[in-house]
This record gives sequence, C-alpha cells and structure tokens, in this order.
Amino acid sequence: MKKNITIDTDFIQEEMCCWGVPTLALSVVREGMEPFTAAFGDIAEKGRTADAHTAFCIASCSKAMTSALAAMLVSEGKLNYDTPVVEYLPSFALADPEASENTTLRDILCHRTGLGGHDGIWPVPETLDQFTHRFRYLLPSAPFRKKAQYSNIMYALAGRLCEQVTGKDWSALMHEYIFSPLKMDESSCTADRLTRSGNWAVPHQVIEGRLTSLSVWNTDTVAPAASVNSTAADMTRWLDFLVRKGETAEGKRLIEESVFEEMISKQIDFPDFISGDSLFPSDGYAFGWQTGTYKGRRIRKHTGKIEGYSSIHAFLPEEKLGVAIMMNLHSPTVSIMHAILYTVIDSLLGEKKENWSEKFRPKIPLTAADYDDCTVDIFRQRYPQAESLESSAMIPPSNFVGTYFAPGYGQLEIISEGNGLFLCFRQSKLPLQPYWGNLFRAEGFKADILTLHLPVTFIFDPQGKAVCAQVPFEPLTADISFRRV
Repeated sequence: MKKNITIDTDFIQEEMCCWGVPTLALSVVREGMEPFTAAFGDIAEKGRTADAHTAFCIASCSKAMTSALAAMLVSEGKLNYDTPVVEYLPSFALADPEASENTTLRDILCHRTGLGGHDGIWPVPETLDQFTHRFRYLLPSAPFRKKAQYSNIMYALAGRLCEQVTGKDWSALMHEYIFSPLKMDESSCTADRLTRSGNWAVPHQVIEGRLTSLSVWNTDTVAPAASVNSTAADMTRWLDFLVRKGETAEGKRLIEESVFEEMISKQIDFPDFISGDSLFPSDGYAFGWQTGTYKGRRIRKHTGKIEGYSSIHAFLPEEKLGVAIMMNLHSPTVSIMHAILYTVIDSLLGEKKENWSEKFRPKIPLTAADYDDCTVDIFRQRYPQAESLESSAMIPPSNFVGTYFAPGYGQLEIISEGNGLFLCFRQSKLPLQPYWGNLFRAEGFKADILTLHLPVTFIFDPQGKAVCAQVPFEPLTADISFRRV
C-alpha cells in the first residue's frame, strides 16, 4: 500500500492571504506514494469552492508539453532535432538568411534563433500556418544561435512542425499524444474550452490597488507556447509521466529514454527570474524547461503567466518528485510560487525546514506598486522630460487619420473621435495623447503578460500629412514602421 504525501496546507493558505491570491491548486507526486492534490479558495463569480478538478490556464508551462509532443515525434522518427526547418517546411523563412537556412527544432525549443519577443503580433485569428508565415518580416534582436531570447512565437513554429509531419492540427495532436495516453481528461488547449468547462478559475489582476477579474486572454494564435488548460488532478498525471522519464503509469514508453534526457538537458545559458545562490536560480534552458540544481540535486522547472493566471511546474529526475502550482493571480507570482515549491520539496526530501516565505517576500505590508511589475512605461523611459499638448494645439486630426500597414505586424488604424485621436491595432483601441513635435503617447497596450505605455511618432510628407506611424511594439528592435496605405 502506497504512503500518503503530507503537505502543510496552512502555510499555503497563509501565503495566499498575504498575496491576495483568490484561487490556488497544488499537485505533488513522488514515486511510491499516492499523488497529492489540493485546491484553495473560491471560483470567482460562480459561488463554488475550488477543487482538484478546477481548471486553470497554465500559460507557458504549455511549452514543456509541446516539447514532449515533439520528443514523441522524434522518438517515432517523424522529426529530428537537428534537421533544418526548411526541409520540413520549404516555405519557411526568417529575416536573417543564415537563420532561414539553418534553424532547427533544437534552436526553436531552446530559444536561440535570434528572433525573440514580437508578442505584439498576437492574438490574431489565424492558423499556425498563416501566423508563422509572418516571421520572415520580423527583425531579429540577436545573432543566430548566440543568445537565448524567450520567444512565444517560435514555439508556435514548433507546433507547426508537429502539424506538418503528422497532417493533424496541434490541438488534436495534444489530445492524441499527451492528454489521452496520460488520462488527462480534464485538460484542453483553447480559450473556448476553458470557459465552457463549467469548473474554472476566473483570472484576476490587482489594478490600481484593487483585485479585479479579467476576461480570458485568447492565446490560441500561439497555442503551443501558452494555451494548455489543466486541473490539479490532471497535473499529477503529467508530473507522474515526467518522473517516470517518458513512460505512462501503465508502463507504455512514449518518449525514448535517450530522447527524454536530451529534452531536459541544458542547451544554452538562460537567466532566471530569481537571483542569488541561496535561492537556487536556474542556469540554463533545455527544451521547454529551465535547468539547474536544488541543494545538490538536478531540478527542471518552468513558470507560466498570462492574463490573470500564473503557474509553475518542476520535477527532480533522480528523486522522482514533481510539483505543480496553478493560481488565478497575474502578478507578482515568483515569490509565492517559489516559496510554496521549495517548502513542498524540502518536506518530501526530509530537508531542514526553511522560511522560504521570508526569503522571497520583499516586505510587509505589500503596496499597490508590488503588483505593478508587469507594466512597462516605454514612453517615459525614452522621453522622461516630454511635455503634453492640449488637443487644440495639435496638428489637425485629419492629417493623421488613415490605415497604415507593416509587414509581419499587419494593419494599424488611426481614427478620430470627438476631439481626439485613437490608435486601433489588433484588439486594442488606445487614445493618443499629443506631445510636442510628432510625438504621441498610447497607454495600455497588451503584449503577452505586459501592459505597455508606448510612444507613437509620425513621419509627414511635404504637405504635412502623416505617411508613416512608428511604434516600439518590440523594444529590442527598431520601432515598427507602419506605412499609410
């Protein structure tokens, strides 16, 4: 008879109370012991208490599942980590000719293609094939294979490769290769499936000091990077698969052992969110996993964050121990997730108890500013002394109004309503505050987990009519130029 796992749930609830987390779910597995699940808090706006079957979006923890799917296809001989993408997708191209010719699945999965960020181009209503066609127009921000740059959009390409060699779409592949064989019957990978599940945690963010419910952010465009929804019960099955190194509970091997080891082996240096040796930061990136050690033991982990959801999953291969935490709070989350993660791991390893909460928590009491770490004011960074204008002093709005286009980014519109101008791009309609010269400020643009306050500048023709709008949707490259059409 297997032993039960014992977890200090009072500590978890204390952490939730401190940080104001509405709902949290925990999954723990250890070889030879019964899996442990727990859920805390209520399902907002539904009058129900959360349980082990409450669904959360696990955001970028999805990358490890996409990596596992790719590893299964490598094990079957349908994919190879080191075959150039163009041999699978002849139409594939990036702006860098060297990267176009030589990018492989290995480069994609460890973020070293030179193409990072560009989260401003999604969500859009496109298939993976249509979406990845945009990449040839996007400027790289590092030389090919020289630096790790976290990229959601390149993980979309990994999913596209899986589609190409199987003839099936990514969602169907996830169900066939992962959810079904692991009996993850409550998991899905579209925003619509989450909200139709009937038992799901509503996403939240602290905005101007108030806990605020949010709409579900549709990540379907970059589904292989961030769209998996799961429950505490299902995550125990995923963790069990990991500690078994690619084998199901029934003993069926889905990933060859050598391929599994390659999947979790460091490929490139990669900075962690945390620093300081005493906090055990990761040292690199594998395929969908950050690599490192915890108290002398190998640990593989990955965090996830998307609009109103945060998660972390981690496992210690040699100890056959895995932990997953999911919650419906946007930010901050590194502190609470790591404090719980390390406390649980220490308990199961029989390590001396440490006050991880005190080590990770910056200060008490928390202020509104502690919850604002995902807001980036690029405008003020670039123009710290800029002064705004009254709308009546600006160039006539008709000189700006029109449709603009940038390859890779698509269509942007400038419209006039009342006495002001608005920038309409993707799903955003942002008021433009005029400043001296050709400068405007657009507040509140959503790019992945960030809220950006952006400078918008215009280029004029000799008649004073705007012919180009420039916006730093990707801060690591030159401003994106949208030309009037």
